[in-house]
Amino acid sequence: MQTAEKPLFRFAHISDLHFYNLSWNPSQFFSKRWLGNLNLSLVRKHTFYPEGLTSLIPVFQEKRIDAVLITGDLTSTSHEKEFQLAKQFIDQLQSEKFKVFTLPGNHDHYTKNAYKNKLFYKYFDTHYTSSSDPVSSLSLKDDGIAASPMGHGWWLFALDTALATSLLSSNGYFSSELQQKLETALNDLPQDHNVILLNHFPLFANESPRKSLIRREALQNILERFPKIKLFLHGHTHRHCIADLRASHLPLILDSGSTAQKNGATWNLIDIYPQGCEVEVFTNNRQNGHVSWKPLSKSTFKW
Repeated sequence: MQTAEKPLFRFAHISDLHFYNLSWNPSQFFSKRWLGNLNLSLVRKHTFYPEGLTSLIPVFQEKRIDAVLITGDLTSTSHEKEFQLAKQFIDQLQSEKFKVFTLPGNHDHYTKNAYKNKLFYKYFDTHYTSSSDPVSSLSLKDDGIAASPMGHGWWLFALDTALATSLLSSNGYFSSELQQKLETALNDLPQDHNVILLNHFPLFANESPRKSLIRREALQNILERFPKIKLFLHGHTHRHCIADLRASHLPLILDSGSTAQKNGATWNLIDIYPQGCEVEVFTNNRQNGHVSWKPLSKSTFKW
């Protein structure tokens, strides 16, 4: 793989945007939202700056990004106003001709009503393609899984493993039904095709069990059995990470970190080549309310 070679695709992987709207409507005390607003007022509004995300657009234009991959948590408490703010940002990206692929995180299904009414899908079209093909006709809203052919034998797969949880929990759930649908879709692909799999939750729980993916072992088993899954992209932890686990029969695992933090925000620039991929990490710099982005590191991997 030569760096002068033009990539097949160039993706921007961002996550955990956490657009927020502080609300003290008394009705929130009948849902989990009061806890989210308390967290917002004490912590998140001081550590997150989603308004600065528009500074990514000229960087994406300069880098000639083909698509933006957002691995969940577009909102903070799944409030209507937060979804509207997130949609405004995605509308800006799409107005600049960037393809956008997104999926919900636990904060996008934060309350039982938002989860039951599938509020996330009211604002974001996640039926990635329109086709009679059994794989690309999958709907994230209805099936919990979506797939999009990118060309050159590459596919984007996305999972919705988020759900409304109890007061002190932020678990995800990889159900047996979703497991079966994912296995069927992977088996339906030609043997020589490759997959980039998107999920909000990480594969491994490195913190409280209350923040992990339930039945993650079943997902790990699929990743081990299907080497066509070359990359697993996620968010949730707010900590950037690149892990090459191919020696353990797992794919490259990329955590973009939170792209909306006031300081230390990160995102991944991913170049896909026939022979491998390059991952360049970017971080932010804030001065007088102005946000700029600079490269932090670059890693090269061969298939």
